[in-house]
Amino acid sequence: MLVVICGMHRSGSTLVAQLVRGLLETQSLSVSISDNGLGATPEDMRARAADSDHIWLAKVHQQARRFRDGLPDDGALYFYTYRDLRDALASAWRKNRYPIGHPQRSPDALRAFVKAQLKSGRTFEARKNLWSGRYEDFVGDLAALTEQLARKLQVSPTPELVQRLVAEAQPDRQRERVRQLSEGNQEVRASSFITSNHITDGRFGAWKETLTVQEAELAERIARPWLKERGYPLCFRKR
Repeated sequence: MLVVICGMHRSGSTLVAQLVRGLLETQSLSVSISDNGLGATPEDMRARAADSDHIWLAKVHQQARRFRDGLPDDGALYFYTYRDLRDALASAWRKNRYPIGHPQRSPDALRAFVKAQLKSGRTFEARKNLWSGRYEDFVGDLAALTEQLARKLQVSPTPELVQRLVAEAQPDRQRERVRQLSEGNQEVRASSFITSNHITDGRFGAWKETLTVQEAELAERIARPWLKERGYPLCFRKR
């Protein structure tokens, strides 16, 4: 079985991956965290999905070109997370410590980031066995999120397990993992999907403080139909 955490960048996908892993590890089947995403080849990916005796847990943000023949539906579960694309962009800038004027904050880099999120979203949201979560809706109630994920996985966690998983997912625990990673503990990354500078502030609408007016307008222009369809407020006139 292949379980894929495939969220938009900076949209709570690591949090979901941690909770999914904790829920899966209560089952009788062994769980492997994939260190090469969906697999080395399309055949490898499909073999993992077809393996009824083992669970492969993968976390990816985009579909690699080598998988252009299609992601499997049979034997695969997908967990897709998303948020206001402007906040996702702003969070990426903060995580990578790109101040205003940094070359990685060019209009071309912005376009590439936003378009990549939209493209990967279309790919993953088309999957048959999909759980889709909006960051702004789930991040404030991790117990409810854990229960949602458990239902999709068809597992029945005890209240004690839910409480433990929620406690381990709190920001202070996440920051401690980031600290351990910065000190060279690579096992933290392998077990929790954490990366350096991973935890920022997680606020809604923080893009208004991070992005310049020009960046915010460009991001909104590119993602306008997507933002409107999902109910995110638009701040600039269409042009």
